[in-house]
Amino acid sequence: MSIEYRGEEILFAVSIPPETTGEATIVRPFNQTGGSTSISADSIDLDTKDKTGSDYGKVTQEVSLEGVISTGDPFIPYIKKAIRNKEFVKIYEIDTRTKKAESGMYMISSFEKSFGNGDFATYSLSGSLNGVTTEETLTKVPDGAQS
Repeated sequence: MSIEYRGEEILFAVSIPPETTGEATIVRPFNQTGGSTSISADSIDLDTKDKTGSDYGKVTQEVSLEGVISTGDPFIPYIKKAIRNKEFVKIYEIDTRTKKAESGMYMISSFEKSFGNGDFATYSLSGSLNGVTTEETLTKVPDGAQS
């Protein structure tokens, strides 16, 4: 029997290094409203005497996050500092059912904050994977915003 996933069962988190908080911490951005990953591959066309077809070229993976800007969220100032200092950010994609996570180091290519009149202030982030991803099982899912 298969049980479908709901969007809120897949979360994203970032690892904030010890020089920022005193200890390495996995932080879930407060009030995350969406997130996605995309993997794509370029195609190389083969045309030789023995074979015609396609092969894999460059493979890229991208992540996108969005949410509501909230008081006390350590994610926002950390991401701003990381992109300004040209630092890679370790981002986790977490399955809350199993606590299995896939993480990788991402170059943050854009970070946007929006302040619409009468709407919540929001952020959106886009990043590209640098290197490979690793899989692990977390002992607990990072807490979100405290009520």
